[in-house]
Amino acid sequence: MIYFMCATFIVVIVALVTVALMRWFKFGTSASKGKRGENLVADILGDTVSGKQYVINDLLFAVGEGQSCQIDHVYINKHGVWVIETKNYSGKIYGNANADEWTQFLANGRQENKFYNPIKQNQTHIYRLSKYLGVRGIFQNVVVFLSDADITAVEAEVYTVEQLHTIKTKVTHTTLTVEQMELYYTSLLQLKNGDTVSEDEHIANIQEAQWKIAHGICPRCGGDLVLRDGQYGKFYGCSNYPKCKFTKKIK
Repeated sequence: MIYFMCATFIVVIVALVTVALMRWFKFGTSASKGKRGENLVADILGDTVSGKQYVINDLLFAVGEGQSCQIDHVYINKHGVWVIETKNYSGKIYGNANADEWTQFLANGRQENKFYNPIKQNQTHIYRLSKYLGVRGIFQNVVVFLSDADITAVEAEVYTVEQLHTIKTKVTHTTLTVEQMELYYTSLLQLKNGDTVSEDEHIANIQEAQWKIAHGICPRCGGDLVLRDGQYGKFYGCSNYPKCKFTKKIK
C-alpha cells in the first residue's frame, strides 16, 4: 500500500513538473522570440563607430503623460537616421503600405492572424523622434522580417534580415555631417538613459491608447476623432489636424 502511494505521488509530481516545463517553454520562448530577433538585428548593425555609424538598440521613452514609445533600433550614418522595426514572424505575410492591418498565414494557410501595419507603426516612431529632435526629412522607415517569414506577397518596401546590411551603403537624399550624426546620437542616447519607463508601463500605455481609440479620442494629442472621407475610403482623423495627423481607418 505504501509502495503504491509513493509511486502515485511520484507520477503526480512528474506530471506537474512536465506541465510546468511545457508551459514555461511555450510562454517563455514566445516572450523571448522578439528579443532574439532584435538581438540578431543588433548584431548585424554592429557597434557605434565614431564618425561612421551610431547605433541605439531598444529605445524606450515617455512621450507624455501616460504615453510611451519603444523603438527596436536607431541606426545613424551619413545618409540619414534609420528607424528600424523588427518583426520575428513566421508564415506568409500579406500587406501593403496603405493598409491598417497586414495578414499572417500559418499552417499552409489554415491559420490566419492580423497585425498592425508595421510601416505605419514605424511612422509613429519617426513622428516621435522628429518632434523630439526638432528636425524632419532625415528619417528612413525600415521594417525587417526575420528568415522564417515569407514576404514575397508584401506590396511595400520591407527588408529580410539578410538584406538589412544594405542600408549601410544605401544612398538617400539626405547627407549628414559628422557633427549632425553625433548630435542626433547624443540627444537620443540622453533620451534613452534619462527615462524611467518600464516595459510594464509601456504595455499599459499601449492598452490605454487602444481604449482611447475605441472611445473616439486621439491617442496622440487627446483631440476628438472625426469621421472623414479620403482617397481610400472613410477614416477617423484627429480634430486637431493639421497639427496632429493621427488617422484610424474604418475596417
